[in-house]
Amino acid sequence: MVFDNDGRLVSFKGKLIHSLNKNEHALEMAAPVHENFGDADGLINDNASVKKRTDLLLLGDHLGDLEMSDGLDYETRISVGFLNDNIENNLSQYRKAFDVVYMVS
Repeated sequence: MVFDNDGRLVSFKGKLIHSLNKNEHALEMAAPVHENFGDADGLINDNASVKKRTDLLLLGDHLGDLEMSDGLDYETRISVGFLNDNIENNLSQYRKAFDVVYMVS
């Protein structure tokens, strides 16, 4: 993050992970944070050790969040949807899309 002389945030450095790009490519952008996590033998040659994992727990509050697992190689995925807006109209879609739906009112 870049701040001005008054301490206000004015811009960001590098690539950002945000709600529209949180998928396999976000792992590559976060590689410096993850490269030692979950690997008892030290560094690995992949972008992130989390890519070696075969079980995936996906949490989201939007149907588009299901795309976060696109491009990942996993054996098991459990998706949890947090439904917190327009519950009556969206419940049917969330039940079809997510494995578990948690309603937050």
